[in-house]
Amino acid sequence: MAEPRINPTEVLERFREPVELALRQVLEGSLGVYEMLRYHLGFEARGPAQGKALRPTLCLLVCEALGGAWRKALPAAASIELIHNFSLIHDDIQDQDELRRGRPTLWTQWGVPQAINAGDAMFCLATLTLRELRPLFGDAATVEVMTVLQEATQQMIEGQFLDVRYEDVPEISLDDYLRMISCKTGALLRASVEIGALLAGADPELRKRCRRFGDAIGRLFQIRDDMLGVWGQSETTGKPVGSDVRRKKKSLPIVMALSMAQSQDRQTLLSVYEQEELSDANVSRVGEIFVSLGVKERVQALADEAHKEAFTLAEEIDFIDRGREELLSLVRFLLEREH
Repeated sequence: MAEPRINPTEVLERFREPVELALRQVLEGSLGVYEMLRYHLGFEARGPAQGKALRPTLCLLVCEALGGAWRKALPAAASIELIHNFSLIHDDIQDQDELRRGRPTLWTQWGVPQAINAGDAMFCLATLTLRELRPLFGDAATVEVMTVLQEATQQMIEGQFLDVRYEDVPEISLDDYLRMISCKTGALLRASVEIGALLAGADPELRKRCRRFGDAIGRLFQIRDDMLGVWGQSETTGKPVGSDVRRKKKSLPIVMALSMAQSQDRQTLLSVYEQEELSDANVSRVGEIFVSLGVKERVQALADEAHKEAFTLAEEIDFIDRGREELLSLVRFLLEREH
């Protein structure tokens, strides 16, 4: 189908205000932990810039594009965003990231113990928020949404476990990588799409197709994220250039490089990644090997493949025309995004 003509920024902004209002209502508490959560979400003047809110947007867009009432789905969208941000709070601690969206992370401001408490609190609030679906959709649908979201959360945590564990092994296969990102990133994006379909009254077969669409989106999102983690500019990503290399993350560029490199380059990569801390010279050397092997082009090809798959799957789902175009504008944005 033709490239979408709708500006993806407009799509992301369309639901921002109602989603933010729903989140603010959840985080009204006066105890300091709620201040921390508001800071993390960018609701405080000194807090980090707000994120893209991609997951709640996908949930609401899919619900609307399949004929549902998106406003009724707001509690689910808010819960999804809270789950995502609970994972980011803990992820920042695990990776020792001091910046998120160009601002200090929660643990650098309040310390690791309180940041863990804040992440746990956000997870609890996400689950409690789903209670608001009961008077709108009934008990059965609410339990089904909760099941989909909790199963996705379990998979996301499993993926994060693998991501951390892989930092301590010399190399992983492409299949290992794809399985890890299918859990770590794909699970919550799949759930966002499926829950939107569920709340629009989709039958099991339609929900299955929506999950496949969400899976392609998740793969595209993480591959592009891995590209930005190596080649992104700090002024747009909010993180240092080459941050994933410096942290020795088993992201797609290094997985691809090790699968392609001949003996000398391969040994250099393995020896660099065995070091406890990587110097600027180490990071530069890895970058030079990536260039010589054409790693960026190979990674881009996989992103293009996931992008094409998402477009094809969207054609198989009975979205209303404008809804399909809005969804595909987001898919295109994920392929090209710089942050």
